[in-house]
Amino acid sequence: MIFLDASYISSLIIKNDPFYHISEKIEHYLNKEAKITNITVLVEVLNSVNSYNFHGNINDLIKYFFDMDIFDFLTKDDYKEACVLFRYYGGSINFADCTILQSMQNHEITRIASFDKDFDKIKGIQRIGKI
Repeated sequence: MIFLDASYISSLIIKNDPFYHISEKIEHYLNKEAKITNITVLVEVLNSVNSYNFHGNINDLIKYFFDMDIFDFLTKDDYKEACVLFRYYGGSINFADCTILQSMQNHEITRIASFDKDFDKIKGIQRIGKI
């Protein structure tokens, strides 16, 4: 199972994204993988699309999220633990990424499809998307 981050998903759907062609290759590699994401990623992706950079169907995009093997909704306790992670990393990992780490910990996932280099700071996490 692999976690899909906003940077990866956005690069798949935004054709002028600098990582678009790399994400297409990764997508082919991940076709048979079970996938998970969380509410943070949905918010980040939906907030990043607009009429200038996304020419797809927003309903298809939303369906893509909810058709994943696991769509993780964080609990109050998960957010508290994400705050612990945020403090642990001294703010060098942003809070949104800490919620992703919390989802990954909850589901014992160690791989993430992401172009966000901050995940390289986390021991035990393998980032798919390094260039």
